[in-house]
Amino acid sequence: MIPNNMLPETFTRQTVALTADGQGGWTEVWSDSTEFRGRLSVLPVSEQLAADKVTVHATHRLYCNNLTITEKDRVRNSGSTRYFEIKGVRDPSNLGETGHLELDVLEID
Repeated sequence: MIPNNMLPETFTRQTVALTADGQGGWTEVWSDSTEFRGRLSVLPVSEQLAADKVTVHATHRLYCNNLTITEKDRVRNSGSTRYFEIKGVRDPSNLGETGHLELDVLEID
């Protein structure tokens, strides 16, 4: 577990709900969910993350204590208008609830 004094920022997990648009398509509606503390770190341009022969492009890594989050969610930096798609979730210490997560994220406009 990472001490709170090393997690200086607040983030909000967002979940998506799909609603039919009446024309055969779907509209995404994002809703705020859990708030959590984290540390955002910029990835070097030269660092590329690969998994299962698929290259994943991420702009940042977000460190946080363990929480329920998946690649289907996204993250909003609380207090700003910065949004991040979650490209990968890792539990590097394999400690479950007592460990921390590393989220590879892509900043979206």
